[in-house]
Amino acid sequence: MLPDLKIGLGTWSWANRLVWDYGTAFDESDLFAVYERMCQLPHPLFCTSEGFSDGESERMLGRFSVRSPGKILVASKFIPRFWLFRRSDFQRHLQDSLKRLKRRVIDVYMIMPPNGWMSLRMLAECAVEAVEREQVRDIGVSNFTALQAAKFAEQLSHFGVSLSCIEAQYNLLNREVERNGIQQLCNNLKIPLIAQSPLAMGLLSGKFLAEPQRNGLRRQLMARYPQRGLTGLIRQMNLIGSESQGRNAAQVALNWLIGKGALPIPGATSADQVDENLDCLNWSLNESQMERLDRFSAEMIEVGES
Repeated sequence: MLPDLKIGLGTWSWANRLVWDYGTAFDESDLFAVYERMCQLPHPLFCTSEGFSDGESERMLGRFSVRSPGKILVASKFIPRFWLFRRSDFQRHLQDSLKRLKRRVIDVYMIMPPNGWMSLRMLAECAVEAVEREQVRDIGVSNFTALQAAKFAEQLSHFGVSLSCIEAQYNLLNREVERNGIQQLCNNLKIPLIAQSPLAMGLLSGKFLAEPQRNGLRRQLMARYPQRGLTGLIRQMNLIGSESQGRNAAQVALNWLIGKGALPIPGATSADQVDENLDCLNWSLNESQMERLDRFSAEMIEVGES
């Protein structure tokens, strides 16, 4: 099982030119600095996927681990696309990820929701076989419904394997996990809830209020989040940050997730961003601050849904 972690690093932006402006806003040397800074943690967790930049995120992580060897934890994902239906397809994709990552074993292999011929039972059996072959240490799921995750955990248990984590979108602008059963399931199973997109693609940093014309595609993807009242929420976050020795809005957003018992995996494109993210380990929001954020974000989400 995963050690008691408070924060990890998401690598969706690595080599992603289309959404995250890789190659212009930052490059591989910046990301290597990110990697090295994360490696100062006792258990640095890097979350990647075979689907990130057609596997280039995994390749980059593999290159970095060779340049700067050390003990890291790697979580990657299998995407059961509709044209994949054989056990050999699962094994081939796992082998490809291992090759790109330059690893013998993946610490956590997360399964994305089935959308084709591979059933939950078949995916569970393939995952268990990977554990038995010592290619994977732990099994998780990503973006499953609570019902799917519970059924998958039950299938794994038939083979003596436990579900190790559930990854889902969770941030101040998307709190679905609190009402769709995912958070409760994690609590029941006593496993981590990995908070995907903890800063809502950067919206919760407040930077896009000052730079509204940045990356058009990224702005389009941000449209899925409620934004009426965002200025007021960011103002409240900055106020709370000022009460906490001058922390910024992004740090407040991450600390709120940690206070909720989640494991946020923010991205970073510079070592300075990593330092800001990791500073969340040095302080905590108090009960009053948590309640204020709960109230402001709930009101904003309610307005967005109306």
